[in-house]
Amino acid sequence: MRGDRVNWGEWYDFFSKRSDRPMPAPEANDLYLKLPKSLAESLAIFQLGESGGGTVISQARKSSIKVIDARYADAMALFVEEEHRHADILATCVRTLRGTLIRRNWTAKLFVSARRLIGLRLKVLVLLAAEVVGICYYHLLSSRLPPCDIKLMLAELVSDEKSHLQFHCCFLRSQATSIWRRAIFVVVWRATMLAAAIAVMIDHRDALRDLDLDISTVWHRWRDYSRIAEDFVTSRRPPADMPIREYG
Repeated sequence: MRGDRVNWGEWYDFFSKRSDRPMPAPEANDLYLKLPKSLAESLAIFQLGESGGGTVISQARKSSIKVIDARYADAMALFVEEEHRHADILATCVRTLRGTLIRRNWTAKLFVSARRLIGLRLKVLVLLAAEVVGICYYHLLSSRLPPCDIKLMLAELVSDEKSHLQFHCCFLRSQATSIWRRAIFVVVWRATMLAAAIAVMIDHRDALRDLDLDISTVWHRWRDYSRIAEDFVTSRRPPADMPIREYG
């Protein structure tokens, strides 16, 4: 059994230092008119998904899990604020692309419903799955865009999501303290990621097709970051060897 403890104050400080970043303001660009309509529709779905998360804060504050404290809940609150900032950035992207924001979508509803029905541990696992989705998808979309402000905005989201991934992995790692707990995590994690992959590939198939992103490219990127998260949670290396940083 590992005796690792996370300094949640460091995570609070990390999120706090970037909590007052200004919102990007993309300039008008004629190339946006040439981009497929499906891109705006796809980003609108992600915008809806980034808008929630408030219940996890109260659940973190009320939790009796020993390895977390008030600083963890405070850091979680700043994480949720960052997710809402992402929703605002994506809303800007959608409007810049002359798309329309939406109020409901089946995949967004699926993630929200899953988070509401389960305890903190599984809720964080679902949040981690959403981070992997965001990292992979925003990166792939930006890789197909010509140089422009929206490309830069998506790259910023990818950078943020990488630190979110590590934040959630730190919590889940603190819960995977025995062989059987790590085994349960791996089974649930892989099933969750498979379900998420199928849902996203169905929901965003038009944008993937229009931006010439084949399924094998999406799957390999997905698999790579899914394994990064899995290895982080189940690794025997202590968190001290894994400072807050971005992954390549």
